[in-house]
Amino acid sequence: MGLKPRLAAFDMDGTLLNKESQMTETTKKACLELQQQGCKLVLSTGRTFGSAQIPIDAFPFDGFVCSNGATVFESDGKMVHQTLLPNDLVADAILTLRQEVLYYELHDTASNRWMIQEDRERLEAMLEEDTSLEGISIRKFAFYKLARVIPLQEMLEMLSKAETKIVKLFIWHSNPELLEWVREKLVPWNSQVNITSSGRHNVEMLPQGVSKWEGLLYFCNKWGIRPEEVMVFGDAENDREALSAAGYAVAMENASPEIKELAKYIAPHHDDDGVAQFIRQQITECE
Repeated sequence: MGLKPRLAAFDMDGTLLNKESQMTETTKKACLELQQQGCKLVLSTGRTFGSAQIPIDAFPFDGFVCSNGATVFESDGKMVHQTLLPNDLVADAILTLRQEVLYYELHDTASNRWMIQEDRERLEAMLEEDTSLEGISIRKFAFYKLARVIPLQEMLEMLSKAETKIVKLFIWHSNPELLEWVREKLVPWNSQVNITSSGRHNVEMLPQGVSKWEGLLYFCNKWGIRPEEVMVFGDAENDREALSAAGYAVAMENASPEIKELAKYIAPHHDDDGVAQFIRQQITECE
């Protein structure tokens, strides 16, 4: 007998997607087979809703938990839940992060990923002369090309007038020491925010109490599904709460040792269609 989840939740980067950030045809087919057996499929990602749509090519997921749970969407894209960062805190965090030259974005409820123009220019000036692996990795970073640029003063005015709703700050750098500096600088807001990570090279600041699991509970309540009937696939720190609470916790082979310790099952590597392999070996072909 195979496993019997009623809801399967998938992290994207490092889990559902391969190293080229693609949902392969093999993975799509396996997920459809699972869905046809009556299991609800939910994306559970740190991405904004808009960014989450890019690699899935209109795959018919039953729901979306985005921005690590700060926003929740029905299958048709209707937002049914949002948790916001305080705008004054966001403004203070921007001014703090500007003390170093690093990559950061502000994610809002409309799926915009904002980057401060002056800081982008500083970063680009540094990269012109940077031939190190660090500089090359930033140039290759896909989100760098997709972020919307806004002058600092304009963003601060938008925040002061409540003209934007920010759900997440995303900070990226290949230097772990600089990321540790970021974490230290964010400590004063620990009572108001949740600090997590979706990979070795980033830090993410979310509203307090927000997690992928809290977002998934919306769908559990909607469909009458118990936590022990939920299967969660993940690979990173921002999957911790969901993996800890779900009845079927599946970590990817490429996950960190700390995340693997939370799992009841280990799926093959994300770049080997690990999700598809697990679904077929443990669920659909065991019927």
